[in-house]
Amino acid sequence: MQSLRAAYSRFDTWVKAVAERTLLTSRIKSFLRDRIDVRQAEEKIRRDLARRSEDFLRVAEAEIYAPRDNPYKRLLNNAGCTFSDLASSVRRHGLEPTLERLAAEGVYLTAAEFRGKTDIVRGALRFHAVPADFLRSDTPAGLAIQTGGSRNAPLRSFLSAERLAEQTPELAVLFAAHGLGDYAHAVYDAPLPSSGGIKFLLIYAKMGVRVERWFARAMPANTRAAAWSHRWLTRAIVFAGSRCGPTFPRPEPTELADIDRIVDWIDAENRRGISCCVKCGAGNAARVAGAATARNVSLAGTRFLVGGEPLTQAKREIIERAGAAAIPRYSFGEGGSVGLGCASPMYADEVHVSAHRLALIRRPERAENSAIRPLLFTTFAPHEVRLLLNVENGDYAESIERNCGCPLERLGLTRHLYGIRSFEKLTSEGMNYFYGDLYELFEKILPAEFGGGPGSYQLVEEEDGVGQTRLSLVVDPAIGGLDEARLVARLQAEFAAGNRWNSTTARLWANAGTFRVVRRTPHATARGKILPLHIARNDRTT
Repeated sequence: MQSLRAAYSRFDTWVKAVAERTLLTSRIKSFLRDRIDVRQAEEKIRRDLARRSEDFLRVAEAEIYAPRDNPYKRLLNNAGCTFSDLASSVRRHGLEPTLERLAAEGVYLTAAEFRGKTDIVRGALRFHAVPADFLRSDTPAGLAIQTGGSRNAPLRSFLSAERLAEQTPELAVLFAAHGLGDYAHAVYDAPLPSSGGIKFLLIYAKMGVRVERWFARAMPANTRAAAWSHRWLTRAIVFAGSRCGPTFPRPEPTELADIDRIVDWIDAENRRGISCCVKCGAGNAARVAGAATARNVSLAGTRFLVGGEPLTQAKREIIERAGAAAIPRYSFGEGGSVGLGCASPMYADEVHVSAHRLALIRRPERAENSAIRPLLFTTFAPHEVRLLLNVENGDYAESIERNCGCPLERLGLTRHLYGIRSFEKLTSEGMNYFYGDLYELFEKILPAEFGGGPGSYQLVEEEDGVGQTRLSLVVDPAIGGLDEARLVARLQAEFAAGNRWNSTTARLWANAGTFRVVRRTPHATARGKILPLHIARNDRTT
C-alpha cells in the first residue's frame, strides 16, 4: 500500500511539473515579447512616485478595509482608524507621517509577529497571525519559490510574470546609472526553489541584456521528487528563455570550492578587452576577489552587483583591492526590492530607497534593551505577493536625504539608506544581545589581530549535550597559530563594550562558560552566505 502511495505521489509530481512547464513556457514567451528600455523605465518610476499615496490608499481599501477579517484591520480598528481617517491623513500630511503616527498607536508588526512566532499584543487586544494571513487576494498566479532564510525559516512565495515586469524598470535604471550595458554579464546564484538565479535571468532578458554564464550553487531539497521537479522546471525556464531572449545560459554547478571558475571567466573576458559584471551575494563577491588576489589576477574594470547580505566596508575593501567595484542592492523576500546602489556613494552600502513601490519608516520605540529602531516596511505595488503595513523585517539602518547628483536622484529617489544590518539577538542564560555590530568585529578586527578574513569567523548559538545554550566562536581551521584564550578574551571585551547592559550580559556569559572556540569551517547558507551569527538551536554538540 505504501509503495502504491509513493508511486502515485511521484506520478502526481510529474503531472504537475509537466503542466507547470507548459504554462511557464507560454508565460515566459509573453513576458519576454516586449522589451523595456531605459527611457520607458524612467518614465514608469516617475509615474509611480507621483501616485504612490493614491496607490497605497487603493490597496488599503481593497485589501485591508475589505469585508474579510485580517490582522491589519484589527490593529487599525484598535487604534480607531477608519478608512476615511486614513485617507484624510495621507492626503493632508503625507504617507510616511501617517504611517509613523499609526506605528506610535500600535499599528505595526514585529518580525516575530509577522511570521507567527509570537502573539500580537496591543493593550487589551491579543491575537495570533500566520504568514498566510498576509497574502493578497489579487496575487497573480506564478511559480512557487522559497524566500531566503538567512535569519528565519524560509517562506513560500510566488514568482509571477507581473511581479517581474514591475521589478524590471528598477534594474534598468540601475544599469544605466552605473553604465553596465556593455559589460559581459554572469550570475552566481542558486536555481529553483530559490528565486535568485531564475528571476534575474528573466529580468535581464526582458532588458535585452545578454548573460554569458550562470554559475549555480546547489539548493537542498526535502525529497527526491522535489529535487527532480526543481531541475525539471529550471530546464523548462531555460529552454523557454533561450528561445525568446538574447541568451539564457544553463546553470553550471559551482560550489564555494569551485570559485576559481568565476575568476577564470573574468580573466578570459578581460584579456579580450571586455569588462565583466557578476550578480551575486556580497560574501561571494569578496570570495571571488580574494581568490583573484591570491592568484595575482587583476579584476580591473569588474563590477559585482551584490545583495543578500550586508556589503560591509571590509568586503568592499577586499573587492576593491582586486581592482573591482561593488554595486549594492537591498531587498528581502516579503518586501521585494528596497534600495538601489547609489552611483555617487558616501558609504560602503549606500542605496536609494525604492520609494516608488514602498514606504519605509522606523519604529517609534526602540528594540528591547537596545538603542536600535527597527525599519518598518509598507508595500503598495500592484502585484506583490504579501501585503505589508508597518512590518519589521529584522533590519535597521541609517537614513538620510541628500543630493548625490547621480541619475537615481534625478529620477526622484532622494532618500538614502546605509549601515544596513540585522538586529536579531543572541539569547543565553536569560540575557539578550543584539548582534548587528559584529560585522566590523568579525570581518575586520579579528582578521587583523588573529588572521583570516571575512568569512573566517562566525558566532554560532547552539545547545550543548546537556541543553545549555553556548556561544561558539567558529574559526576556520586554515588559520594557524591561534591563541584561543586571547581570542575569547577579545570577544568578551567586545561584547562588554557600549553600555552597562552589555557589560552585565558579557560578565554573566563569561561566568557561565557560554563562550568557547570551535575550529571548523563556518556555516554557509544554501546561497553561500557566511553571516556573523548562525543560530542552530536544534543542533546537539559536545
